[in-house]
Amino acid sequence: MDGKKYSVSDVIDSLGVTKFTWIMFFFLGFAMIFDGYDFMIVNTTNTMVAHSFWPDNPNPGALMGSLTTWSLLGMVIGGAVGGILSDKFGRKLTLTLAILFYGVFTLPQAFAPNYEIFAAFRLIAGLGVGSCIPVVTTTFSESMPSKNRGVFITFGMAFMVLGWVLAGLIGNPIQSHQAAPLIPGLTEAVTWTNADGSTTSGYANWRVCYIIGAIPIIYAIILWFGMHETPAWYVSKGRREDATNRLAQIEKVATGKVTERDPNMLIVPPKPPKTSPQVIFSKKYILATCAIWSTYFIGQFCVYGMNAWLPSWFKGIGYTASQAVMLQTWNNVAAIVSNVTVGFISDLIGRKRNLAFAWLFAIFAIIICSAFVVPNNFGLCVALMLLFGFALNYAITAVQPLMPESYPTELRNTGVSWCQAFARFGGAASPIILGSLANSPMFFDAATKTTNWSSLVLVLIVPFALGFICTLLFVQRETKGKSMDALQTEIEEG
Repeated sequence: MDGKKYSVSDVIDSLGVTKFTWIMFFFLGFAMIFDGYDFMIVNTTNTMVAHSFWPDNPNPGALMGSLTTWSLLGMVIGGAVGGILSDKFGRKLTLTLAILFYGVFTLPQAFAPNYEIFAAFRLIAGLGVGSCIPVVTTTFSESMPSKNRGVFITFGMAFMVLGWVLAGLIGNPIQSHQAAPLIPGLTEAVTWTNADGSTTSGYANWRVCYIIGAIPIIYAIILWFGMHETPAWYVSKGRREDATNRLAQIEKVATGKVTERDPNMLIVPPKPPKTSPQVIFSKKYILATCAIWSTYFIGQFCVYGMNAWLPSWFKGIGYTASQAVMLQTWNNVAAIVSNVTVGFISDLIGRKRNLAFAWLFAIFAIIICSAFVVPNNFGLCVALMLLFGFALNYAITAVQPLMPESYPTELRNTGVSWCQAFARFGGAASPIILGSLANSPMFFDAATKTTNWSSLVLVLIVPFALGFICTLLFVQRETKGKSMDALQTEIEEG
């Protein structure tokens, strides 16, 4: 038996990127794909959902934006509670229950007879969606080698955006098929009024998209039997033997061999004197909390607000509903590339530099899109959405590595989830705020009954600039390349 002292990070770092790394990568990745689909499917289908619930209202505006808001409000609550549960009961249990929860409560949305019931189940399903994302981020940070941690954390967000893309690729053809019901007895006939006073008839096949959204129920069962708890969480609970056994399992998967280690030689990083959520606002953590809360709030406001209204922007300048959803999908395709790229750059140049650059890049992208988006040039708009999707998602994802790196294991998921929960107030408010601005005299032309979205999107320059300022003010510690144990020791003993 090796008598040397060791930490969880020492063992994982010594193994590097291995078979175990990729197993965890795909387990967590699929959780994020399903999570992303569940969130984005309402943005993909909101126009057709609005036709079912408000057939006589050709311009539901903020009401249609609120379909997204209910999900985000559920995510706020779920994230705040799920983070505490994960730190108390473990990453595996919390993640499995979160996926099972949103799968179970997405299914009834397919059968909702009215807005109120649909919104209620969106809110309830959002509890699971909100719990899932921070647990995945935390588990990535505790399972990956230090020098590659930023890449894998942001890769996790790429999986979520892949779920957004799948929502468009699956939802668009399903809801566009209006000539006949895809499932007789489920998809009712609807006749709705258009902006020009004409009427259109079709079938509410959007409901099928929410039946597909129940597939995570099956994945939750697979995850329960396939995934294990992180050794870092065991250490935080004083369970040295369980942590050592888990490290042995990881080494066995990674190398085919097992090094016998004495549980008593396992280094336990210094713990905060208290483990209540208030600690993240204490003197040791307040700057880090301000940094990630402010920048992620701004990112959520911009990303979720624009994802809710991108189809309306392009429909307003003459593109069909199908083309508008496809442009939104291209925006999300670029986001996948962005999420993959941002981690490499973050691990290369550091968290603060990368985040500051991200906000300036986003300002550049929004100005270019405002100036050059035009009707009757679908190819140009695809190119602009690729730029916009890359820049906007680069900014919000650049914050991600800082979240788990800012807190000790005992409070890590609480810190991550509370940051994300707070930020979702921005995401929840932005569809309604942008929807209200879209109907204001400043941007809405009463004569043509259209919104000048190309001018409205320039409003986002303000939050982008605030993100840059907050980065300079609050991001003080550089965390790239440091192990999670070293970061915890640095904070507690610094």
